[in-house]
Amino acid sequence: MNENAKQNTLKGLFWNAVDRFGNQLVTAVVGVITARILNPDDFGVLAVLLIFMTISTTFVDSGLATSLVRSPKVDEQDYSSMFVFNLFVSVLLYAILFCVSPYIESFNGIDGLAVYARVLFLQLIIHSLGIVQYVKLLKKFAFKETARINVFAIVFSGSLVITLALLGFGVWAILLQPVLYSSFRTAMLWIWGDWQPNLFFSAKVLKRHLQFSLTFMAGSMLRKIFSDIYYSFIGKNFTLAQTGFYQQGNKWGEMPNLTISSIIQGTTLSTLAPIQDDYPRFLNACRKSMKTLGFVLFPVSLLAIAVGRPAIVFFLTDNWVNSILYFQLLCFAGIFISLTDLNVNFLNIKGKSTYTLWMELLKVVLAIGLLLGTYKHGILAIIYGQIVIRLVFFVASTCLSGKIYGYSFARQIHDLAGTFSSSLVAFGGAVAVFNYFGYVSTVLLLLLQSITFVTIYVLCSHIGKNEIWMELLQLLKSKLAKR
Repeated sequence: MNENAKQNTLKGLFWNAVDRFGNQLVTAVVGVITARILNPDDFGVLAVLLIFMTISTTFVDSGLATSLVRSPKVDEQDYSSMFVFNLFVSVLLYAILFCVSPYIESFNGIDGLAVYARVLFLQLIIHSLGIVQYVKLLKKFAFKETARINVFAIVFSGSLVITLALLGFGVWAILLQPVLYSSFRTAMLWIWGDWQPNLFFSAKVLKRHLQFSLTFMAGSMLRKIFSDIYYSFIGKNFTLAQTGFYQQGNKWGEMPNLTISSIIQGTTLSTLAPIQDDYPRFLNACRKSMKTLGFVLFPVSLLAIAVGRPAIVFFLTDNWVNSILYFQLLCFAGIFISLTDLNVNFLNIKGKSTYTLWMELLKVVLAIGLLLGTYKHGILAIIYGQIVIRLVFFVASTCLSGKIYGYSFARQIHDLAGTFSSSLVAFGGAVAVFNYFGYVSTVLLLLLQSITFVTIYVLCSHIGKNEIWMELLQLLKSKLAKR
């Protein structure tokens, strides 16, 4: 990477980290508090509706945002055409979902679900109003501004959600969170953004972006609904309480993995797009991004699995003990989600959204087949099926990466092996602490496990001269030297 691209990448990584970790920290606090106040049935209601929200939100974006970010040149016609199209689609989808909400309620047999759905789906229209402003900020590498907007939005909405939960609003507290978040975020994008909307629309401009965006949209939708398929299916075939346990296990299990991968992906989409046609630089940047992801992803995920039991008991109380094993298994599965998603991101930057669409289509077909074959054996059997699917498609994504731009499965395993080995050794140390000191208080056990894990991981990284770790030390030394 040249110096300018490197600076943009470092800046993007820092502010995306502030954005994602700040977002997830507030989300975690809100989740812990609401989980202690509300019951599993309330979370089961939200889980049932998530698949409809996921599909609809993906339709609203339509992949046009990503197409604009990766396009070297865009003008006012591109932005305004996208704004009009997204607004039209969001209103149309809301009207359709408003009409079918009673049938969703009847199908799931949950009283009041139609009203819940009609309020939750308002997020679609609100979200569509801020997409163009967000894209313009990304095109300018304005990562600080996007971080500020996203963090403020989650803080404001989270505070209101906690207040509603404490006031006894029950399921409405968690149902309103997405609507409130989108409302605050869109309002701030309009206040701090520099784009003035107009209603100009060009079918020619839209068509220019559709070839990439439609296949990207379909692939993105299939990727996003993968988890929601399980929510809907489990909600139909198991009790609301069991669905709530699964929803919480999956929510917390995917959180560390998806947070970290979203930081890397959010940065690479903007910074790698300008060098997508420079083969050596693009491959080198992809390898560095993958090494960076692995350096953070593996230790965070394995630490979360190691401290899963004391963490859930302490933060969510004994009411959620049944979700602990779900959390640990889904956290492990999330590792492969993050690695696959980064490969998919690289392929989309190269304009190969058709390949990723077919891969996602095959994944959903396989998921449905495994669901039908495993659900009679219980939720654990379903989760084991998820792990198998995610492992298989991680390998498939690396094969595509190897074919398109040379980043093969063997190269990726080589780049990730050292970090994974260090994380595994640290995981063994944390598990040993749990087995030996299991009788101490939950808080002390959490601290002992975490300190042991971090100490071993840092030592292994330093002794093994891990590339990312050595660069971080060098960066820290140069910062201190300037002071």
